[in-house]
Amino acid sequence: MTRLVLITVAAASLLFGTATAFAQQKINYRVSTYIKIAPDKEVAGMEFIRTSGMKLIQEMVSSGRLASYALLRLAYSGVPAADYNYVQVIDFDGAPPEAMNPATRDQLYRKTTGLSYAEYQQKLATFRSVVGTVLSRVEARAPGSQLAEGNYVRTAGWKITPMRGGDYGRYLQKMLLPLNSEAVKEGRFVGWNASRTSYPAGSGAAYDATTSHIFKDLASALPTTPSSPDQEQASFNKLFPEQSFKTFEDENWAVRRAVRVDLWRVVTVAGQGRAATNSSR
Repeated sequence: MTRLVLITVAAASLLFGTATAFAQQKINYRVSTYIKIAPDKEVAGMEFIRTSGMKLIQEMVSSGRLASYALLRLAYSGVPAADYNYVQVIDFDGAPPEAMNPATRDQLYRKTTGLSYAEYQQKLATFRSVVGTVLSRVEARAPGSQLAEGNYVRTAGWKITPMRGGDYGRYLQKMLLPLNSEAVKEGRFVGWNASRTSYPAGSGAAYDATTSHIFKDLASALPTTPSSPDQEQASFNKLFPEQSFKTFEDENWAVRRAVRVDLWRVVTVAGQGRAATNSSR
């Protein structure tokens, strides 16, 4: 993630409504902040986050500044090896809000953590460093998706084929969203969502889009018995009996290519019930 470009967002640094027609949807945004915490700092860092940090986050969720928050630890890294081991993911109801007035901000931080904003940032700096930040818009999510401590999330970063951004969006809404919604309904995993990268952008961006599959636990994410080799096609035929599964697969690889896949363990969450009722775009 060394190629990520840092951006400024007006929030303390997840996941997860239903999708209808494009024109009827409000666009919701997501900020993912990639963090490095040294092994010898993790215990103290996690204690601070679970206490003072979560008091602050809960207050921001209650006030409406954030829709949801999650902290995830990298369990299995893709290639090349990541230079981060945590990611903070914040979903907003709409766009990220403007920065708070400094005096009001300090009042909030002192109320929830006992520290000023500057003191809080200094405390964070004693155990973590920010590697990069990505701003994205949430494009789809399976109804009923939730995120809880102990869940595992498999994220895939995708590069969209040049000049096929619109085709990818239609493929996502018309094919991937129904298929993954059905999989969640059947209990094959507990959530799914997709987002499109807003910043950083351009050919130098690490990826253009992300999909996330949420599993109940590690055993669900890494099963020890194989699923039916015909499961995917059977699910497709159930939802799209008049369409070709081969055409579906061909379109998948025509509009996108996977550039990175990682597996994460969910450490802590806030606001997930609220986030699940928000619109998906």
